[in-house]
Amino acid sequence: MVLSLPKILGLFALIWLVWMVFRFIEARQKNRADQPVDKNGDTAGAAKKDPNDASVDLQECTICGAWVSGETCDRENCPY
Repeated sequence: MVLSLPKILGLFALIWLVWMVFRFIEARQKNRADQPVDKNGDTAGAAKKDPNDASVDLQECTICGAWVSGETCDRENCPY
């Protein structure tokens, strides 16, 4: 069996095709996982997630110096 140029090019084309199929499947699974699911398991009627829900605004307490999210820190004379 002699490796010729058409065989090598065909092998590279086959490897590229398999790689593209796996990339497509992975992107599809990622998109499906990012969508919220409602009670019935349906993603079509579910509300979209707000990307800012994961962030928390912290404020530094002027008295105790702790970083708090606006909740009470249970320290004496602390405005939070």
